[in-house]
Amino acid sequence: MTGMLRALAALSVVETVSVFALLVNLVTVHDGAVARVLGPIHGALYLAVAVTALLGRGLTTRTRVGALVPVLSGPLTMVNLRQVARSA
Repeated sequence: MTGMLRALAALSVVETVSVFALLVNLVTVHDGAVARVLGPIHGALYLAVAVTALLGRGLTTRTRVGALVPVLSGPLTMVNLRQVARSA
């Protein structure tokens, strides 16, 4: 796996964790401070995944489009990257 694919995989994992943490906060205590801190972090991670997937070389259209889907961009990108790694 190339460096770009590793970076995209790592960003996808961290983005997935951040959206999961936001959803857990929303369902449980709904603490405003947590949302104020994690919201911008998640937004930045979402944008990083999207931009990396759009500008990365050698990615399939499916991977690029999957990286743009809100909330599911991290998991979809991870699944697509696993398929790319298996076929390579």
